[in-house]
Order: sequence, then C-alpha cells, then structure tokens
Amino acid sequence: MYKNPGQKFTGACFLLVRKQQDTVVFLGTAFLVHESGYLLTAAHLIEGDHQHLMVARPNDPESFSPLSMEEVGASEVELVSVDTVHNSAVLKLKRSYVIATPDHLIGHADNLPLGTGLISFGFPFGHQDMHNLALRSSILSSKALLLNGTKLLLFDSMVHDGMAGGPLVSIDDERIVGIVIGRFSPEDDGGDFSRGKNHPEHDTSTSYAVSIEYGYQLLINLGLTIS
Repeated sequence: MYKNPGQKFTGACFLLVRKQQDTVVFLGTAFLVHESGYLLTAAHLIEGDHQHLMVARPNDPESFSPLSMEEVGASEVELVSVDTVHNSAVLKLKRSYVIATPDHLIGHADNLPLGTGLISFGFPFGHQDMHNLALRSSILSSKALLLNGTKLLLFDSMVHDGMAGGPLVSIDDERIVGIVIGRFSPEDDGGDFSRGKNHPEHDTSTSYAVSIEYGYQLLINLGLTIS
C-alpha cells in the first residue's frame, strides 16, 4: 500500500541546509516538483535569511546507509517565491541539471475524506546530523481552517522537526496533498500553527501540513506547469 508512493517520492526529497562559514546548519526538508529544478518547502524554515541556502540528497534511501556522513554533496538554491501567510516557499537550483519528475504530482486537499491513508517524507533527525530519509505512515485525522483562511491537514503521527518542509502524500492517488509543517499544538494561538511555532510543553502526537494548493499557486504564479 505504501510502497508505490514511497518509491515515487523518495528520490525527490532533499536536506535543506544553510552554509555558515566552514559549516552547514540543517534547516529541514525540501522536495522537487519541476524538472527545471524548482522545489517546495515550508517558509518558516528559511525565516528572514534567504542567503547561502543549499540542498543535499544523501545516499540511496533504499540501501542501508550510514547514520551520518562526513561529506554530503550539496547544491546551491535560491528563494524565488514565498508565502509567509500560508507557510509555503519555492526554491530553485542555481545550476542546471538533467532532472526527471514523475507525472501526476499535485493533488487536492479539499476532497480528501477523513481516514485517507497518508505518507510523509523527510529527514527527522537532521538536527542530530543523521542524514537518513524517513517515511511516516498516518491517516487524515481532521481538516482545520485558521482564522485567516489557511487550510490545515491534521494527521495521526508525530513528525520530528527535521521533516518540516517535506511532502505529505495521499496513498490513494499517490499525489502530494500538503507541505508538512510540524506538530499540532491546540493550546497555542491559531496564528502560530501556520508558522510552525509550537511550544514543546504543548506537543501532541498529532501533526499537520498546510494544503498543497498554496505551494501550487506559487508555482503557477511563476508560469510553471505542474501536473
């Protein structure tokens, strides 16, 4: 049930890092959505510093990979569009690469019924220098609407901080339906949900993503065609 979407999207997920002098700081996850080198991620990972951003893809996720590596090949990216209200951002690889992206990438969150099987992708322990991609299975638990109109998808697995920015995929049609933000904190002010600012003492085992429509709209505004 989860194997096909797993194989479809594992090659599209990248570590998102920022270069700082002689080292790099792990930020979260980004995922490829266009053959011209465009990626989507969560805007709160970048915050106000748009400089020195890079993405890296470690070893083949299907193999037994070391927990950490001394070197990971990285490529520079630039921020080309951002929606801070809906916590979505578009990055672009600065160098040209030959990239093949699968068809039928973008799904629709509006018509997803509760109980839909989901799978999230990301690098949960990147902050601890663990460079392994992880997949988390879950179901759609609830659909929430913030006061500002932002659509949230709540799902029943606790994602770690490093998975923020990764894709949330429906296993029914193997399409991306959301951008993972983090753990859901009902005690916090609703405005904080879409910015990824939860308080540890309010953590739950439920996580959430913003609807993919916000990232998709950024891509359309750039004149890109995404299936």
